[in-house]
Amino acid sequence: MKLIPIICIFFGLLLQNFSKSVIYVQFWMNQTYIANNLCENRDKPKMHCNGKCHLKKELEKDTQQDKNNSTNKEKFEVMFVENVPGFSSFSVENELTQTAHYKEPFLVIPSFSIFHPPRALAA
Repeated sequence: MKLIPIICIFFGLLLQNFSKSVIYVQFWMNQTYIANNLCENRDKPKMHCNGKCHLKKELEKDTQQDKNNSTNKEKFEVMFVENVPGFSSFSVENELTQTAHYKEPFLVIPSFSIFHPPRALAA
């Protein structure tokens, strides 16, 4: 029962990511209807538009919608700094930044030895 909403959300995300492909498929499936009813140049058969003007409008609308969605996203800057002994850091109270220090405790001293696997036991 929980599988149905998960599948719907999954396909919704896929359709959002491949929206241009969906527009092309819809155009190819309904090209005769679009050419006869929705095309701006249906009165001018010499132009051989065949609904491509409508396809162009839909792709521009999708591109504009993508631009609007991308401008609303917040951007964060992430910086990793290793704590160096003997170096003191200070914070500026007027700035509203958060600093996270990252240090891997197990990789402090590099190992220069070569790994030799154990010998097989002789019977």
